[in-house]
Amino acid sequence: MDSAPRASAPESTGTTSANGNGRRGLIDLARLAVEDTIRLVQQEIQLAKIEIREMLRSNIQAAIFLGAAAFCGLLFVVMLLVTIALVIPAHALAAGIETLLFLVLLIILGLWGKSRLKIGPPPKTMTTLKEDAEWARQVLKRNGK
Repeated sequence: MDSAPRASAPESTGTTSANGNGRRGLIDLARLAVEDTIRLVQQEIQLAKIEIREMLRSNIQAAIFLGAAAFCGLLFVVMLLVTIALVIPAHALAAGIETLLFLVLLIILGLWGKSRLKIGPPPKTMTTLKEDAEWARQVLKRNGK
């Protein structure tokens, strides 16, 4: 994500530097490590924001379908009551057909909305955070020896 060139550690002539004990090189390395860590955290936050935006967009669509399914469910109940109330055969047939139509719409829209609903943590962010944690463990293990 961040393609800015990274500052490199200054060239030193051996293990000694300006103060004679190699301290300047160590400070530069520590500064670079902190900058890299800050950049990594910023990139992880940016990735999480992007994934959450994508999930939100998808969940809004799912909510719209679920809302349409709920509306069809309400109409189904109303039409079912109308069908029961109108036992006159001519009207009962029309009301029964409309009731079945709304039942089919309820099922289709409800299943479609449910299938598009995504709940849980952002998967890419979780994967990269696990990779970063594993990398940090390996670096600490390697430097601890």
